[in-house]
Amino acid sequence: MEDLIEKVDNLIDAIDNTKQVKEIKTVNEEIMKDKKLLDLIKKYNETYDDKIKKQILENKLFSDYKDKETELNILILDINSKLKKISSKGKCNI
Repeated sequence: MEDLIEKVDNLIDAIDNTKQVKEIKTVNEEIMKDKKLLDLIKKYNETYDDKIKKQILENKLFSDYKDKETELNILILDINSKLKKISSKGKCNI
């Protein structure tokens, strides 16, 4: 059991050190420093105003974040696919 826990910890470390995770963390830190963008997001969450949404979507930092988020989601899908293959190897397919 300890071997499994160690392997999971190693997997988590490996994922944390991927380019995708590092980049999204960096962009997220930049967003947290952008008061104007954070205010727009807060206003949009309160009002759902399409004009505010448009301003948010046009923001380069937000756009970069969404691109990085997409890359991270692709990585997650790839990992899930590989885990599914590994876990199905030990099953009987009757």
